[in-house]
Amino acid sequence: MSLETRWSEPALLSLAEVLEYTLEEHGELQYTKMRKQIMDAVRKISVSPYSAPVEPCSEKVGVELHGYLVISKIKIIYSVVDNILYIEYIKNTWLSEQTMLERMGYFW
Repeated sequence: MSLETRWSEPALLSLAEVLEYTLEEHGELQYTKMRKQIMDAVRKISVSPYSAPVEPCSEKVGVELHGYLVISKIKIIYSVVDNILYIEYIKNTWLSEQTMLERMGYFW
């Protein structure tokens, strides 16, 4: 059984950035492949949400955030609250933790 999945606004924006970059730099075939990989990963997470490790930044924000590595450069940051999977951010791994948390609204 899979959890209900909800996407935060920062997650949708970061997903759009990742996909736009992929399209511009690598073309439509890679864009389609990346989109499928991310959506497949979200489905896997919804079935087994605690399989990915807890992110170190969880202590800073007071929320247990998990990070699922889709490919070496893309990570899905998510939380689970009341049996609902919240996709919080799609992170390019070169992005600093501080910048990611700011974009997620934790620091401003």
